[in-house]
Amino acid sequence: MIENIYREKYVDDQLLKEIRNFYDKVNDRLSGGPFVDKTELGTPYGMMGCADRPLRLEYENNPLHKLIAKLKVDMGDFHIHEGSIRYLYYPFGPHTDVKSNEHLLESRKKYRNGYTFLIPLSWKEGYKPGTAFFDSPPKEDQQLMCERHDVLPRLNKANASKNFGIKQLMPWKNPGDLVAWMNHQYHTSMIGGDWVYNDKEWCKEFISIETFRFRDQQG
Repeated sequence: MIENIYREKYVDDQLLKEIRNFYDKVNDRLSGGPFVDKTELGTPYGMMGCADRPLRLEYENNPLHKLIAKLKVDMGDFHIHEGSIRYLYYPFGPHTDVKSNEHLLESRKKYRNGYTFLIPLSWKEGYKPGTAFFDSPPKEDQQLMCERHDVLPRLNKANASKNFGIKQLMPWKNPGDLVAWMNHQYHTSMIGGDWVYNDKEWCKEFISIETFRFRDQQG
């Protein structure tokens, strides 16, 4: 299976409009939000993180079901482990989606690795969105994270950047594009433009769906 995928205009304009209209009508409040992080993989902004809204898949008329059906045709069947509409306030440092050792071991009893799918919905003027992927430790001849602070956030402990080799930089081009990666890869949000991060206003909005494949699936 391909580890990292970018497909332009994966969601056509009509379906994208339907999805946006649906969530505008549901109008759930945001939950969570940016949090203080002073770990070595945190950033000097002092905070990192997203706020979330539920996917509301319990509604049969939710047009997101059409997108999920398309993903299953193109990518193979999957179990949705977690999902939300996410709103980024501050960039994360490099991280994976593994919650804990126990979480990973338990999931392996039922599932195989799958994809995390992101569908950009919008971003604010002056912001340049994107996703970066890393190998840790770096592979030979890879650029290190510290060599691309023009598009990658600095870390609280600058020397920690030596542990992350840049596998791929994936700038987002359009709302409705598809960004996907196999589970457990180190990744982070790219930075850029003249956007000023703050805890009052999010800079990008996207669908996030974390999946596993079923144990009996091939490939």
